[in-house]
Amino acid sequence: MTEQMFMSPEWMAETEKILRAMITPQTTHNASLSLTMTVENLPGGETKTLVFATDKGKLKTFRLADPGSVNTEFTLSGDYRVYEKLFKGQLEPASAIMGGELKFSGNMLKAIRLLPTLEPFFAVFSKVPTRF
Repeated sequence: MTEQMFMSPEWMAETEKILRAMITPQTTHNASLSLTMTVENLPGGETKTLVFATDKGKLKTFRLADPGSVNTEFTLSGDYRVYEKLFKGQLEPASAIMGGELKFSGNMLKAIRLLPTLEPFFAVFSKVPTRF
């Protein structure tokens, strides 16, 4: 696999393909959730928002979106460099939230309960050949 630029259309397509192959109801504990991740300060000063959702453990949505056009159960936002660490597997999502590196909104108790559901996603993200 060739490295793709983080959040480029090619990266999105490759990542979705890998997620669909590796994310199963078993790996996500049959959970249904929706999450928006807004990445600020991308090279060139851009901000991009990634939306993904599962329905009973199956990947339902994985796309870039206008942050004002989506309504998800949980939202994360933060700097590009923080997301780089997350997507390389160098930082755990819970640590980034608790350490204030990522801003979180949503039901915190439910989010804590769903952390095991998110772990397979970040494990996949860390395996996707990505150029930051």
